[in-house]
Amino acid sequence: MKGLQVYQPLLFISVLQNLNSDFMKTKHSISYILLFCIQLFNSCSPKAGNDFTESSFIDTYKLSDGKIYKNDQLTLGVPILLKFHPDSFLIFSDRIAKLIKIVDLKSNRTQDIIMQGKGPGELLSVMGIEIISNEVYVFCPVSNKVIKLIEDENRVFHIANEIRLKERTTSFFPLTRDLFVCLSQIGDDKRLTFLDERGEIIKKVGDYPPLINNKVTKGDNNIFQSRIVGSPDGKKILLACTSTDVLEIYDRDEGLLSRFQGPLNLKLTAEKRQVAGQEMMHIEPVFSTYCLLSANEREFWAAYVGYKFEKGKSSTLNGTSPKQIFCFNWEGNPLRKIYFDFVFQGFDIDWENKVLYTIGIINNRSEIISYKLTEILK
Repeated sequence: MKGLQVYQPLLFISVLQNLNSDFMKTKHSISYILLFCIQLFNSCSPKAGNDFTESSFIDTYKLSDGKIYKNDQLTLGVPILLKFHPDSFLIFSDRIAKLIKIVDLKSNRTQDIIMQGKGPGELLSVMGIEIISNEVYVFCPVSNKVIKLIEDENRVFHIANEIRLKERTTSFFPLTRDLFVCLSQIGDDKRLTFLDERGEIIKKVGDYPPLINNKVTKGDNNIFQSRIVGSPDGKKILLACTSTDVLEIYDRDEGLLSRFQGPLNLKLTAEKRQVAGQEMMHIEPVFSTYCLLSANEREFWAAYVGYKFEKGKSSTLNGTSPKQIFCFNWEGNPLRKIYFDFVFQGFDIDWENKVLYTIGIINNRSEIISYKLTEILK
């Protein structure tokens, strides 16, 4: 699938014009043209099959020398969705007091913000935390809105405003302060929707990865649920599917650049079935794959699970949470694989100081653990 290319008919016309007219009349010329057409078709078709495996990564690192963050003011419940703020904060979701907890790494002071609810300044849940230009965007798919947080001169965060999205979505990312991208609503024939700073729809782009039974069922964002991350300049966009192992790189202006797959090369079938009197989409096989993302201008990181759900077999937190991270450049080339002795519920990188932060589960307890990346990010 990798490296979608554009068919250029002018190349074929040029070849025909350069062939001698007498030569064109021979049987050999017909064979030549047919062979040329086949080769041209093959070279212009998207690559099929498994674009990478776990052995494709240039380097593999095991991180085991992490430093556990200690703070007597901090009590952790079930923290998820960790993000590093460039002004030395860690921000994550934890429902002990309020939905969002902020840890000041300079003073060790903590702050809780955003109540759970349906009112102004409230969210029912949190499914995304992103930081653009030092502003924090907290996304709730149930409320279908985003709350923006800003920092004051005393290093305290406040709710600046809330944005009600005009597109019903399950995944959101702010590319810049005034341009957002999200998955299009379920059932839409376009993969992505671009929104302005007010949440108004600007445009829709993209199609869906193929299904085995494409002629029966058309893909949508119910089947291909995905997480989204963008490059710091807002020009490149990564979609990582959560239930199959497809990765897609989009250009903000040009659309889909590449769609590649690995490490399992999963092929999905999807069909609508009646369950308890309701029509539901049934997908086979059922996997948990990519879940957490981070990126800078050179590369993106994707936490990977690779767990198969099986009928009659109960799943565990240890089985359905990631223990490794795959790293790629923005051309989609595998760079390195990083793995841990424990599962984690969140990660992010301080790219400037080359520090990885994780929320690790150790002895059934959540811990914030940091790792130096100076030997990895050279």
